[in-house]
Amino acid sequence: MENTELSNIAETLAREMKTPVEIISEPAGNIKRVALPPDWRLEERDDDKKLLAAPRRKIAKVRLHDAESFVDYIKRHGSMTDSTIWCEADYKAGRVVFLGILNDHGEDEAKAAWRDHHAKFTPEFSEEWTRWISQNKNPFSQVEFAAFVEDNLKDIASTEGSPSGAQMLEMAVTFEANQDMRFKSAIRLQNGGVQMSFVQDDDTQTLQKMQVFDRFSLGFPVFWNGDAYRLDARLRYRVRDGKLSFWFELIRQDKVLEAATQTLITQIREKTGNPFFFGEPCLQQ
Repeated sequence: MENTELSNIAETLAREMKTPVEIISEPAGNIKRVALPPDWRLEERDDDKKLLAAPRRKIAKVRLHDAESFVDYIKRHGSMTDSTIWCEADYKAGRVVFLGILNDHGEDEAKAAWRDHHAKFTPEFSEEWTRWISQNKNPFSQVEFAAFVEDNLKDIASTEGSPSGAQMLEMAVTFEANQDMRFKSAIRLQNGGVQMSFVQDDDTQTLQKMQVFDRFSLGFPVFWNGDAYRLDARLRYRVRDGKLSFWFELIRQDKVLEAATQTLITQIREKTGNPFFFGEPCLQQ
């Protein structure tokens, strides 16, 4: 039946009826075309949404908070032939998202799917990762940097060629002791560190020396409840009006994030066995 004929029927009923009237239904009864007051326009109604006791298929959009829950949901509601898992990551921007499409298209072109049952998992970063990333390249005064090192001393990793946590703590304590002194000079040492000299403003003969490391190593989980990874950092300083400011520069944190994400990907792939894609599924809105 043509749309114009259906519209004529609706207009006729509009003159006689005062309540919604069903004009025509699909053979399976999924779609009903109904004339509705006040202007009696012809509209389509999907029984799956409201009128049936239960939906004919699963439609959902859920968010999971850990990898284990994400895997469990995929295994509970998905299948090996019609469910896919996607990972979209921008390591430099610090963004990683996993998306499971439980009713995705399969290999059979004659059996297209709706792609509207989704499970989303955004890994939560650890407190340690968030703290160091948020302060990356942020200038500190001597006292501020000393306090930051002391508060996060457990994150310092003792690796070959890098200072230990005890050595970093000693440096931080010396920073605090010299906070009222004026910077005089710095000499680069053969071990890669820097020896700094400080003097009192009213007594230039009183000289205080301290060693500053030019880089150090960190070790902590990238993701909450995840494996620990090594992250190296450079220590920088600037002198202005006789006062020092310090900051650290993390070295290729994007590669560390990539390694942690690859570990997650391996775990999810092995536990689900579903087809896995690295990219964007480009779902229709």
